[in-house]
Amino acid sequence: MSRLVQCGLSISPSQYQRIKTLAQRQHKRQADVVRGLIDIALPLAERGHSIDYARLITIFEFTSLALDTLVQRAAPEEADRLLDNAIAHAKKYHAA
Repeated sequence: MSRLVQCGLSISPSQYQRIKTLAQRQHKRQADVVRGLIDIALPLAERGHSIDYARLITIFEFTSLALDTLVQRAAPEEADRLLDNAIAHAKKYHAA
């Protein structure tokens, strides 16, 4: 990991609690959680994008449901294996 720069940052009590809870749930340090969130959101903000989380989640859910429907119709015998592989990949590549 590259050298880190120490900086002070004030956040609201509710933001602190949310970060603390997320860190505990992910078994990570709070600083690691904050750096991860920055790595995700900062590039979007730098390109002038805002993040509409409700829309983003809706897109993910729609895509997942549409793909599941197509797989169930086209190759139902493969559906469970594909889901198992997706879960394995999520664990391997995304620490999920």
